[in-house]
Amino acid sequence: MTAFNSNHDIVANEKALMQSGVRDNVGFLILNRPEKRNAMSAEMYDLFNEAMRSHQENTDVNAILIAANGPAFCAGGDLDMISKAKSGVIDANKLDLDFLQPGVITKPIVCGVTGPCVGEGFAMVLASDLVVCGTSARFALPEVALGIPPVDIPLLAARRLGANYILEALLTGNWKDAQWADKVGLVNEVVSDEMVRDTAFILASKIASAPVSSVALVKSLVYEARVPGGASALRKHGAEIRTQIRESARN
Repeated sequence: MTAFNSNHDIVANEKALMQSGVRDNVGFLILNRPEKRNAMSAEMYDLFNEAMRSHQENTDVNAILIAANGPAFCAGGDLDMISKAKSGVIDANKLDLDFLQPGVITKPIVCGVTGPCVGEGFAMVLASDLVVCGTSARFALPEVALGIPPVDIPLLAARRLGANYILEALLTGNWKDAQWADKVGLVNEVVSDEMVRDTAFILASKIASAPVSSVALVKSLVYEARVPGGASALRKHGAEIRTQIRESARN
């Protein structure tokens, strides 16, 4: 397998704010605004959602990889955009990443993080299924202190982190390092910064080689099982889907 970083032909539109493409059944999506530490502008929200929809609908894509160019993964929302949203110049309701909603993307998502990861960037990590981070990764959630209470972040965090850990991060806004992320289960693996993309791509490629329907079922069951009181119904639902998959394989 060729290393992700060494294959230059996978990245088209080098000047685009969001780079995307497909390789080895992995659809990749790379934040590309390094001069602004990949702070999310209104245009980037649209491009991100468009690329995610494309990967979800593309039958050649079995797994999705999110990464970023430059020393920071994502500085959160662009400050000028936030100012315009507060003043009504921009419709704040349209500044959403669709994939933060459970069930929108059924394909597994792997995220590779290096450097600062703030606010909306943290949300991307929480909405990803597996995360690889570099030793330089640092995480922060300043929204509460700024008077912008997040909705998606606590909902996403509840399925993944202990309440004490995410509440501390949300209510204090303190920076957390890669060691903390590993300890609380936010990430699957901490590697050197130079190895983040390749490690994440190898992980995504491995998952992409598995039967798509089985992967989608397992992903949904893992998350839905965390909904209190729904275990029996979910088990029945999963068994029905599994039967359908088996019958489909036989036909």
